[in-house]
Amino acid sequence: MRSSEYIALLFASPLGLGLSGLSLAAALAAWFLVSPFAGIVTGVLALPGLLALATLFGAGPQAAAAELERRTWAKAKGHLAAARKTRDRLSSLRVPDQTIKSLLELVAMRGSSYLAACDSAKTRDPRAEEALADCLDIADLYLKELDGASTERRFGLPDEDPFAAATERAAAALKDRAAIIGKAAQDLSGGCSPADTMEIKESL
Repeated sequence: MRSSEYIALLFASPLGLGLSGLSLAAALAAWFLVSPFAGIVTGVLALPGLLALATLFGAGPQAAAAELERRTWAKAKGHLAAARKTRDRLSSLRVPDQTIKSLLELVAMRGSSYLAACDSAKTRDPRAEEALADCLDIADLYLKELDGASTERRFGLPDEDPFAAATERAAAALKDRAAIIGKAAQDLSGGCSPADTMEIKESL
């Protein structure tokens, strides 16, 4: 962490805000009880001195790290909100093919596990969210192909945009993305599978 970034984070942290308020109070007290000059000197020296002491005794770095974590998580929650909407859309899609329908349900379930793991670990895995979004794109492409094929059969039209083995290819792509999402959820949960977790509990 660069020194400028550290100072900015420390200033924005609850500790930094508290020390700023304390410095201001000390400066005002010196201004009114001693002299305006004393108030100015106190105001100039108090905050840097308090921040230096906080850094020296370790409270400063802890406060800056906590503020960085808070900001990172606040930014991550925006991405996770979008991932939740994608998960919800996937779970509500109506697909006639049972294989594709089951895979979309699997993706939505693993998406829920991923989001729960993110909330617990206070972090995210962009690869999992990209895989979740890919699944929605794959489902949309598949449904468009079904609609197009249905229209062509109904009116006896030639297939001008063939999508060979649409179900098989969509299924393979969904399985691939489901594995990515599941792995991310497992990693964020500590990297242990349910079987591994049970073995650990049984050994205690």
